[in-house]
Amino acid sequence: MPVLPRRRPALLLFSLGVPTLLASALAHAQDGDTARTLDAVSVVAERASTATKTDTPLTQTPQAISVVTSDLFSDRGAHTLQETLRYSAGVTADAYGMDTRSDGSTMRGLDPVQYLDGLRRSYGFNPMARTEVYGLERVEALRGPSSVLYGAGATGGIINAMTKRPTFNEIGGEVGVQLGNFDRKQFQADIGGALNDAGSVAGRVVGLVRNAGMQTDFIDDDRIYIAPSISWRGERSNLTVLASYQHDKTASSQQFLPVAATLNAAAGRPRLGPSTFLGDRDFDKLDSRVYSVTALFDHRFSDSVSLRSSVRYLDGKTEFRQLYPDTYSNPLDPFIDADKRVVNRNAYGVRPDVRVLTSDTAFQFDFATGAFQHLLLAGVDYTDYREESAGLDATPTPIDIYAPVSTGVTINAWNRLPDQRTTQLGVYVQDQIRWADRVSLVLGARRDHARSRTEGLPSQTDNATTYRAGLIGEIGAGVSPYISYSESFLPVNGQDLYGRAFKPMQGHQTEAGVKWQPARNMLVTASVYRITETNRQTNDPDNVLNVIQTGEIQSKGVELEGQFSFANDFTVTAAYARNKAEVTRSNFAMEVDQRLNDTPQELTSLWIAKGFQLDADARLRVGLGGRYVGNTQSLGYGGFIRTPSYTLVDGLFELQVTDWTMALNITNLTDKKYFAPCRNFGDCFTGNPRTVTGTISYRF
Repeated sequence: MPVLPRRRPALLLFSLGVPTLLASALAHAQDGDTARTLDAVSVVAERASTATKTDTPLTQTPQAISVVTSDLFSDRGAHTLQETLRYSAGVTADAYGMDTRSDGSTMRGLDPVQYLDGLRRSYGFNPMARTEVYGLERVEALRGPSSVLYGAGATGGIINAMTKRPTFNEIGGEVGVQLGNFDRKQFQADIGGALNDAGSVAGRVVGLVRNAGMQTDFIDDDRIYIAPSISWRGERSNLTVLASYQHDKTASSQQFLPVAATLNAAAGRPRLGPSTFLGDRDFDKLDSRVYSVTALFDHRFSDSVSLRSSVRYLDGKTEFRQLYPDTYSNPLDPFIDADKRVVNRNAYGVRPDVRVLTSDTAFQFDFATGAFQHLLLAGVDYTDYREESAGLDATPTPIDIYAPVSTGVTINAWNRLPDQRTTQLGVYVQDQIRWADRVSLVLGARRDHARSRTEGLPSQTDNATTYRAGLIGEIGAGVSPYISYSESFLPVNGQDLYGRAFKPMQGHQTEAGVKWQPARNMLVTASVYRITETNRQTNDPDNVLNVIQTGEIQSKGVELEGQFSFANDFTVTAAYARNKAEVTRSNFAMEVDQRLNDTPQELTSLWIAKGFQLDADARLRVGLGGRYVGNTQSLGYGGFIRTPSYTLVDGLFELQVTDWTMALNITNLTDKKYFAPCRNFGDCFTGNPRTVTGTISYRF
């Protein structure tokens, strides 16, 4: 596949238009195709639950949402949650490169909140073990504010990962071994099925053990993950219990390399590469253990009334320590020696112990009033987040960044930090009104009561009412235009360096678009939007140790996304997004009416995969994809920095022979060196180098 040319919008319109013209004929061919396939790949999702908390077709959902199935993100070689969204419209999946501290993605230029099975999992910055993608069935990315149903929803949207659950088929599954560069070695298994003859009880166990390195020298990527689950189904009730244990041993893969030695390195001076490690092998670590138990229950009182309830308890313990170069004192020239080789370092460490209880219970009513069919949802959700933590007092030492050898670092003490507790109670109601089986009106309202307590400080109470309205209708030939309005409310825990409590982030969005689904094997979505967000957290340009909240940000843009699954195992996905996010009000006058820092304006992607039946027992599949991420800029007292755009290519080669599958995934095929992004604070986030992963699995 050639490198994506500079006229990226034309490429995307072409990539969407050609499959569209072929869709009708190929759809008929697919319906009549009887050729034997070993493993059908699920690409085009038809339904999602994130946008409405009900099982709703995407063509009846008046808001943009991307659904990425496990088949699809596995084909593309995704290893982390953020990587599953690399080909989704409007999502900057690797917003800060490969960063082991968290899954850092942005949507429509703004921050989303991460959910797991419809319950919130991420709370601010906490370097807790990240979600394991081998344990997921799919990932749903709802773009834009969505607090009416979720309360704690950021303006950018929601990333809702859905875990694998028991199925009531015969016992079966897969076992596999995965090998890759950076010394990656992984054993994985997924086994489950019905546990009794009556077919009323089913179980499943998903797990893996990994020993691996990373792009950054001396950094491990080790993990133990096990997720047993059990389901029981009765005549009117269903209960599923999901448990998981995860233990990660790694460190920060991002070394915050100086801009002066990377993007803006002086002529004749070497550029530091993504493997550079400027920490201390005995000091740097990220050791995290997470336990969780989730119960999902539903009961049908009658054909028109049902109850659904979810509850999760999570316990996470983490120790995170890192040394990083002090580029912040003098971003343009951080060196402390005449030869410009040595920089000072800072030390950071935190040891959070987190316990989270979340629940969501709702009644669903299905009834008609005249010509209108109603699906009414009324519910209440609750979150209780508690954190006990300690901060590290350590003495760092300087380091020669071109010949890094760390010595003399000492840990003085761990100091107890104030305990934190945040509770949130929300009551919501939503009515999905369907008319003539063609038009859907979605109305919703919510009231939230949130309370934050930091030990030694007065408690903070926030109340908010949020609304949502959307209209979508099919006008013929599978074309469904829509318009919607939604709001967000997100309490922000903690305080700034001067003891001032953070205000809740708030936002609202107006969106319009059209969804086109002429056949089940294809879906095209086009949308335009305008978002306003207030009280967003950013770094303080006057004090790099402090965090402030800017006055107002506006994000507006256009998105185009298509997924196609043709006959003979031929799939295409394509996406294009143009976003203009600006700071419209701020106490930092220099950034007013300027592009939002670290936010690309343009994103483009194209993925093509084709299967070839070699004989009755063998099938070959190949895939090729391209991803373009536009340039970013960073503006502040440290100056103006523009990080160049980049284009990356990914590939897949897979051979299925009876019950065996051998797959080779390569991301960043050309091993392009890039940054994502560099900032005016003087540091650069390195991008992901070429990653090669081979997987051999046996299914039974």
